[in-house]
Amino acid sequence: MDNMVDDKKKPFNFFQRFLLVIVIPLMFAVVVALILMIYSGADVVSKGKELMNQIPFLSSEKASTDQEIADNKENIADLEKQLKEQTANIESLESQLKASEAESKSLKLDKIKLQNQLDELKNTQEKTQKAFDDIVKTYETMSAKKSAAILSAMSQDEALKILASLKPAILATILEKMEPSVASKYTELLAATNSASESTNDTSTDTASSE
Repeated sequence: MDNMVDDKKKPFNFFQRFLLVIVIPLMFAVVVALILMIYSGADVVSKGKELMNQIPFLSSEKASTDQEIADNKENIADLEKQLKEQTANIESLESQLKASEAESKSLKLDKIKLQNQLDELKNTQEKTQKAFDDIVKTYETMSAKKSAAILSAMSQDEALKILASLKPAILATILEKMEPSVASKYTELLAATNSASESTNDTSTDTASSE
């Protein structure tokens, strides 16, 4: 019991005195000031921001934060710009690649088409040549008199083409069976044809030699 009485009589320590003398009255004064400012119509929030800006540490930290935010926004804007440019470049390259692939595909199709046409022409030419060779063989196996009569009745171009393809011995026999005027005409035409053919061959040979 005596101890409890003694405890109550102990004086306040420093922290307790600090709370009672400074902190509590200060808090009370702040509350009263806020109440008065609110009733007087003052902008408490703006005043609080002004006070915070006047505090060196808080104001410098806020300025640093604002600058950092501004820098980040600028960096983000630059990155977005670069990203758009890169995206545009990628789309352009993809478009060029597609166009190139389409052109290449078209060229391949044209090449295949032309090759098919060439093969068809060669096949037709071979068939035509074979048919012509068969006709020539027919005249070679036919009697010279009969061949001479048929060839004399043909058009000049057709008869000349067949005569030019005959073997020399058979050609001579057929020309002998023709009318002298007809035989003379075809002899001159055959000589001119052979001369033109030899001239063409000489020109081709000279061209090949110069290359």
